[in-house]
Amino acid sequence: MNPRLLLCAVLLPIQVLACTLWGAAGDDAAGGTLMAKNRDWKPDHRQLLKAVRPQAGHAYFGLYAEGNDAQGLKAGVNDQGLSVIVASASSIPKALRDAQRGTRAVLTRVLAGYASVDAVMADAEAIFSNARANFYMLSDRRKVLVVEVGLQGKYALSVLDRGVAVHTNHYLDRQLAGRYGDTPGPSSRVRLARIDALLEQAPRPLGVDAFVAMSQDRHAGPDDSLWRSGREHTLAAWIVRTPPSGPPTLDVRI
Repeated sequence: MNPRLLLCAVLLPIQVLACTLWGAAGDDAAGGTLMAKNRDWKPDHRQLLKAVRPQAGHAYFGLYAEGNDAQGLKAGVNDQGLSVIVASASSIPKALRDAQRGTRAVLTRVLAGYASVDAVMADAEAIFSNARANFYMLSDRRKVLVVEVGLQGKYALSVLDRGVAVHTNHYLDRQLAGRYGDTPGPSSRVRLARIDALLEQAPRPLGVDAFVAMSQDRHAGPDDSLWRSGREHTLAAWIVRTPPSGPPTLDVRI
């Protein structure tokens, strides 16, 4: 793996629990896949980029948070071209989220242990039935997978090998939406509609430059845009292009 990194100045945000995820596959991505995450969180920690070579399993490169109460891996891509990003299920009431007992190490397990979206789907019960409520997006050389993890072992999978996928911070699956007394926040709804519209309007095939432009979109003002600078700030943008063959290309802005 030989990612290309583009780093810029650190932004200092104010508040929490939001991310925007989007991806494309097949002809929409000129073959292979594209996947992106805008990460929003409190300014209470450092963000680091690390290459990890576990004693067993695949090597991977990731974006980490360190020094706060929600530290750990936030996005990554492994040496097989499998990538994974995550967004918080902040539409669930905080008391229910805090009472969860599920594992927090899903990204590490996926990156070290799996080589493809198909392999993750085949083992989905083992990976996601005991995971904490979150929204995951995964990509490999051909497919994009969206996983919505609820409470009490519930989860939903949606996979595509062409077209686009989007997610923010509330449930979209009909079996999970509203199940936990969850209420989509205004910003989550606005960001979802905006990234959906930008993807629909963008010329095909989509490329990294188009995803970078979407990541920096400030259309809805400081609080509800994809790139945020109001009550909450965007801390990082992670965009990975995985071609049908060869190494992934990674654009990271911190």
